[in-house]
Amino acid sequence: MPEVCVALLTPFTASGEVAIDAVLMHTEFLLGHGITALMPCGTTGEGILLDPDEIVSLVAAVTRAANGRARVLAHVGRASTRDTVALARRVVDVGAAAVSAVEPYYYKYADAEIRDHYRALLHAVDVPVYAYTIPERTGNSLSLAVVRELATEGLRGVKDSTKSIDRHREFLGSGLEVLMGSDALVQEAFRLGAAGAVSAIANIEPRLLLDLASSFALPAGDGLQAGLVAVRDRTKRGNSAIAAMKRELAGQLPGYPTRMRAPLS
Repeated sequence: MPEVCVALLTPFTASGEVAIDAVLMHTEFLLGHGITALMPCGTTGEGILLDPDEIVSLVAAVTRAANGRARVLAHVGRASTRDTVALARRVVDVGAAAVSAVEPYYYKYADAEIRDHYRALLHAVDVPVYAYTIPERTGNSLSLAVVRELATEGLRGVKDSTKSIDRHREFLGSGLEVLMGSDALVQEAFRLGAAGAVSAIANIEPRLLLDLASSFALPAGDGLQAGLVAVRDRTKRGNSAIAAMKRELAGQLPGYPTRMRAPLS
């Protein structure tokens, strides 16, 4: 069965700090529904606005809460290779079972520079490394040639958030674990042989994703995928899908904070 990994939301207190108690409550909620993989500090987790100490504390908390019941695939992508490597080493030290990183961002980079970025990360840690490609946010793209080269050097897999099923097919041809990062394409990715999905919507609908993972090839799978898209579309009606998911989660977990991390925090 394909793996469902939750792209964890990050809750914040009224003063703007990470609300660790809410992180623990949410983690237990997800584990109770049968989730076995968690990705803290990624795009859905507002990771770009978290400082390294916050990320380390958050990963440590999630790892403690999981207590072996789920693997923690911590996102460590920073703009520079040096900062990405330093953060990866720290989260591994507090228990992360694997790390992922987006392409280096803001500036445009050649394939060789992106390859060397991931190569440095591979050499820095002794846990599985996943490349996370999300070109609309990073301004850079992970080429198939780079993926294939890194596959020979130990890259474990790719989280694909390109929103292109054609690109997904290409990544699947690399022989690596490929995780679908777009909720709208989960069923199709599973049908093509994806190892799993990293889902934002699983924060609020974990059973929906788990049921889809077990039934994607059956007639019921079409209805489950339609339900997933409906939830995704509902969260996107306002200014922020992340804020909408936090509000929905607060309806299930009373006391869960709904604040976003402001850029000036």
